[in-house]
Order: sequence, then C-alpha cells, then structure tokens
Amino acid sequence: MDFEGIVCPACAFSLNEEMLEKHLKCPNCGTNLKQKKFLGFLEYLMMQGIVSNLDFFDEDLYNDERKMDEHRELLDETDPNEYEDKSEQFERYEDSVNTDKNITDESEFRAWDGVEDDWQEFNKKKDEK
Repeated sequence: MDFEGIVCPACAFSLNEEMLEKHLKCPNCGTNLKQKKFLGFLEYLMMQGIVSNLDFFDEDLYNDERKMDEHRELLDETDPNEYEDKSEQFERYEDSVNTDKNITDESEFRAWDGVEDDWQEFNKKKDEK
C-alpha cells in the first residue's frame, strides 16, 4: 500500500507540501483551503510544520471563537432581584394595607353566642344540646 501523503479535504487529490507552503489552494479542484470548514486540516498542517504562513492566531480562521468568548463574557447571569433591597417594597406594602376596613361582618359575629367562651367549653355545650 502506497502512502498518499496529504490529500485535499474537498476532493481527496494528493497535495504537494511545497505547493501548500506557497499557497493554500488545491490545484485539482481550485478550492481555497484557508477556510473555517477545513480547520482540522489546517491545524494538522500547522502542527506538522508544513505551512509557516499560518498560525493559531489567524483572525480569518479563529475570529468566530473570539466573538463567542466575548459574547459569553457579556452574558450577565446574575439575578438583580437577589441584590435589591426588599425592605422598601415591604414598607410600601405595609403602607398600602388598610386596617380600617372590616373584612368580616363584625356585628353579626359578635352577636353569635359562644364567641367569648373557651372553645372546649363551647364544644361541651354543643354536645349537651
């Protein structure tokens, strides 16, 4: 089995290392190999030292990753409600509670016999009836 060497990731044509050093273009299909979709291929070429005009800081290839990192940094995942002073909200709530209103009909409630009795005595009276 013959070792083919480096092949084009687009058309699988055998590529010459000297040709890749000059420009990253496939002579068979004409594909520009300096694209993000061929990143694995390009990283292999960089790690093997085949191309010297390309590095891991190339903005054409790695610009999206930098944008993603900046976007992640801008995401604020803190909840502002955890840090707000809630005492002011409670003060407003206490001010808004109106204690002048009678929620129950107190006159009927007071007329009910047994309101002043102890609940155990009231239950005994109820059982006796």
